[in-house]
Amino acid sequence: MRLSDIPEQDAATLRHGRAEFARFAVENLFEISPDAFVITDPDGVIRGANPRAADLFGYTQTELLGCSVDILVPERFRGRHPGHRENYSAHPRARQMGAALNLFARRKDGTEVPVDIMLKPLQTPSGTIVISIIRDVTEQRAAQEALRRNDQQLRSIVESIRDYAIYLLDPHGHIQTWNAGAERIKGYAAEEVLGLNFARFFTQEDRDRGRPAELLRLAAERGRVEEEGWRVRKNGSRFWADVILTAIRDTAGDVTGYAKVTRDITDRRSAQEAVMLQLSGALLENLDVRKLLGAISESIREVLPHDSATLALFDPATGGLVAQFLDAREGQPLRSEVRISLEHSPAGVAFRTHEPFILDRFEGSPFEAETVRHHTSLGMLSGCWVPLVHRGETIGVLAVASRLEAAFTAHEADMLVQIADQVAMAVNNALAFRRIAELRERLVQEKQYLEEEINLDKRFDEIVGESTGLRQVLRQIEQVAPTDATVLIQGETGTGKELLARALHRLSARNERTFIKLNCAAIPAGLIESELFGHEKGAFTGAIARKIGRLELAHEGTLFLDEIGELPLDLQPKLLRALQEREIERVGGNRPIPVNVRLIAATNRDLGKMVAEKQFRSDLYYRLKVFPVFAPSLRERAGDIPILVRHFVAAHSRRMGKTIETIPDEVMEALTRWRWPGNIRELENFLERAVILTRGTSLYVPMAELEIEEEGEDGSPAVSPTLHEAEREHILRVLREAKGQIGGDDGAAARLGLKRTTLNSKLKKLGIERSDYM
Repeated sequence: MRLSDIPEQDAATLRHGRAEFARFAVENLFEISPDAFVITDPDGVIRGANPRAADLFGYTQTELLGCSVDILVPERFRGRHPGHRENYSAHPRARQMGAALNLFARRKDGTEVPVDIMLKPLQTPSGTIVISIIRDVTEQRAAQEALRRNDQQLRSIVESIRDYAIYLLDPHGHIQTWNAGAERIKGYAAEEVLGLNFARFFTQEDRDRGRPAELLRLAAERGRVEEEGWRVRKNGSRFWADVILTAIRDTAGDVTGYAKVTRDITDRRSAQEAVMLQLSGALLENLDVRKLLGAISESIREVLPHDSATLALFDPATGGLVAQFLDAREGQPLRSEVRISLEHSPAGVAFRTHEPFILDRFEGSPFEAETVRHHTSLGMLSGCWVPLVHRGETIGVLAVASRLEAAFTAHEADMLVQIADQVAMAVNNALAFRRIAELRERLVQEKQYLEEEINLDKRFDEIVGESTGLRQVLRQIEQVAPTDATVLIQGETGTGKELLARALHRLSARNERTFIKLNCAAIPAGLIESELFGHEKGAFTGAIARKIGRLELAHEGTLFLDEIGELPLDLQPKLLRALQEREIERVGGNRPIPVNVRLIAATNRDLGKMVAEKQFRSDLYYRLKVFPVFAPSLRERAGDIPILVRHFVAAHSRRMGKTIETIPDEVMEALTRWRWPGNIRELENFLERAVILTRGTSLYVPMAELEIEEEGEDGSPAVSPTLHEAEREHILRVLREAKGQIGGDDGAAARLGLKRTTLNSKLKKLGIERSDYM
């Protein structure tokens, strides 16, 4: 746009240019919008549709024009649709549909797709038209369903806890959930209280003074309120309750509800009550058995003098006890963990016999020195051990020790047994809370990972091909899949190594568990340890929350490490140790976490050569190479190329709403001759581009991209004449189908996806005369 020396004229010119730009943008928005646009008249007849509408519903734009919009409505809804349309015509307005409805649309092939719809009436000189903006919400619905299942799993765990009333309130105190513990303690079934206000559990005196509303206000202000007081059951009886009320906030900081935990402590004796009051604070604040130990030791000290307290929990994996203890006077852990055998140890005696055991002197006792060293190394001379029993199951041993000989008698042992009953319940509930927290954390991160997987472009859903090399690989996969053996898939880039890994997972006994993938080359070296092993909050700068690593996410499932040759050297021994010992520690953590994963690794590098050059650890290499599988390159399975071509053309044309019926012989020959250095990935991408360029029913392939450079007599590059001939024959075929017409909507240029001028240039380059095709 050229400006003049007259400002008024320049301003007018600029306004006109902006208007033209706006008109161009609006007109093209209809064509390129990711949402389907369908324009109907008052009678519901389709008068316009954009390309996305044709793609979504499987019709061509021409097929949609003039049809009733009812063809896009599932048959089960068609009877009611005319009435809805008449009602809307009588009261036209912009209207959002689908946010609270379960709407579906019908495709040409009869399948249905979940949608959201926006209706917008527009007045035109010819009358009112309605623009329907239709969005495919298949992935959103799937994600919502996955989240619903995850929440259901979490809810089932919470509902199984019977010793606590655990339920949620809305911002006004109305009951939203109800677990089995709440039903047992308060006497109400879920259907009797859901939707009612929690004030009904307070005494009349508390209700009169507004105590329920006051608790909600305090929880909103402080985040958490804990109190003890009288509460009322369904039958009118009172019980003394320990109550914790926690405010739940959204990302904006607004209170969306409350979590309430209630415990009946009416019948506890004073010593037991003192123990549990201290334990409950540690239990509900920490959700970690190890952090309960200090509270246990302090509580026991009030009724039973001792110098150290030890809590040992049974570990089913090893068949022994894992003990943790704390010197309550100093308040610091002496050791993180001590493993104790059930044989030849005082703790083992109490665990096996379910009876208290007293040892007056460690020195000279019949027990192996190693089983009591964690006591004797601190100067302890005597001890008492009692079993921790919860609902008939022995879960561990509680022990106290003293620096005095014969410090404990049968009377002290009886007191410790009474305390141990309460400790067992507290420990069991702490473990349950920790499992809930870890499960929720795992489900949240698993959901995030699966959402990322949903967004990945799946290249194909099954392995395609019939060549001998491919069949041999598939037989190997069938042999090794039922085992838990580590598999190393080797092959060039683009040969489908990930597809083989997924096939291994589907054929294995772990196919109902998660398949977790990690590309070692796609993550910076400084972050890959955190991605693989996870990290604790505060483990390093930027670690603002705990993260579960891919190894932990793949527990009881399959972990696929792609590009394993890019794994940093310093992480290789840590991965090897995790595979051999089947346990890991998060970055910044000190608690071993059991992991049971089936490992599949893949690489396009020569790991044996890397080992020789000290770029890869030999011990990890031999651990990975239990069962090597070699993915054949496309050059080695040339016989599969026609099958793959037809598969990819059908898949991409279906996705793009195109109908491609034939693949010319010269095109297939050229595709088979090409060496495909990028293998299957290159072939698929090339064919996707060809489908995009194809305008007719015969596949158009940009032959120039497949030109193989060969060395001429003078040493300069020369193009293979065979490909020129293939392209020439392909263009001649299309010209004959178009009866010699080059331009126009049905001309050869349009069918080939070329501009008319470009096609004319090609005709001259290939020496094609009119007499060759007419």
